[in-house]
Amino acid sequence: MQDDYTAYIRRTAQQPVKNATRASILTARLRAAIIRGDLKPGQKVNLDQLRAQYNVSLSPLREAISRLSVDGLVKSLDQRGSTIAPLTLVELNEIVQLRREVDVYALREAIKRGGDNWKARLRGAAVVLHSAATAKAGPEFEENWSVAHTAFHSELISGCKMPLLIDFCLNLHDLQDRYQRQLAPQLARCVEVWRIHAAIATHAVNGEADSAALAFLTHFDKEIVTVTEQLSQLR
Repeated sequence: MQDDYTAYIRRTAQQPVKNATRASILTARLRAAIIRGDLKPGQKVNLDQLRAQYNVSLSPLREAISRLSVDGLVKSLDQRGSTIAPLTLVELNEIVQLRREVDVYALREAIKRGGDNWKARLRGAAVVLHSAATAKAGPEFEENWSVAHTAFHSELISGCKMPLLIDFCLNLHDLQDRYQRQLAPQLARCVEVWRIHAAIATHAVNGEADSAALAFLTHFDKEIVTVTEQLSQLR
């Protein structure tokens, strides 16, 4: 399996690896572990254990935990440390409402502002996603799919040329991805998922904003129903 940090950088189009600080690298690795579920929802953050596991000092670890807290993946407890954020219907519903608004807005702006280079990158991301979706099942399938899937959505909205909006959308995507990977990982293995992403890309490249938005929302709402049902059964 590829290095967690490299995977995260590819997924979110963050700063190049060569320019990363120790805290940035650690933040990305911990983020990947939280999204995968290696660090369980509600689990107490044990600084000593994480220091040993990731072979880091306390300073970058505290900074990484602070960054993840800002992003909503870690919850701080007043004077009592931190825990990995729980999975809740309240949060999931908020993520859904926000993504239905901001992702569609970013998509429409990308179609309006994106040029030929953006279209070429989006086509390339769609090809990579197809390769991940049609790969044989194995221990790396879900991670490779997650990398390709987030890279696709990153390219899809990158044409909007609004960095703050892109960062917000990608963080929401990560928050939702945690729910999906831990509650409904089977969705990544559905061929129909690839087909709808291909349709979204085709509409976007052709400048068909309404059709692209409708395809995105139809796919998004269908997946959320499955994830919500799985989460409700855990209560």
